[in-house]
Amino acid sequence: GARVQGAAQIVAVDPVASRREAALRFGATEAVAPDGLADAQQRITGGEGFDYVFEVVGKSATARTAYEHTRRGGTLCVVGAGAMDDHFQVNMFELFFDEKRILPSMYGGGDVLRSYERAIALWRAGRIDLESMITHRVRLEEVNDALDQMRTGESLRTCIEL
Repeated sequence: GARVQGAAQIVAVDPVASRREAALRFGATEAVAPDGLADAQQRITGGEGFDYVFEVVGKSATARTAYEHTRRGGTLCVVGAGAMDDHFQVNMFELFFDEKRILPSMYGGGDVLRSYERAIALWRAGRIDLESMITHRVRLEEVNDALDQMRTGESLRTCIEL
């Protein structure tokens, strides 16, 4: 999505090497393990932080890390759905001083039908590769295998075939 929207630099962060490789295939300009993020930020932004940072895990720890790597005045977009008892904390001073925007994004924050129509149009035009995002297909009775693949990071997307 960031590539389609014209982002010049896209840094993907993932602890799983195979997922970093996939991120590069899908348009990331760099893919680093979590311990390489600070170096990437320094090299790419001179330490200022990134304009847009997306937290997609749904954990307060990764949201905090994402916030810290967002530049002053930048945007943290929270995509990951977290637990009700996992609290993300920002103190009032940094909220005021940093002027960072924190935005939720449930299914992109837009009209789901329009979003799907646009994704299909981009796929048909060859601008996004949806097929390669599906790494596994399982039967309904193998749904537990799909959940295990998700937890281990083995799959990008698993389709359950009925």
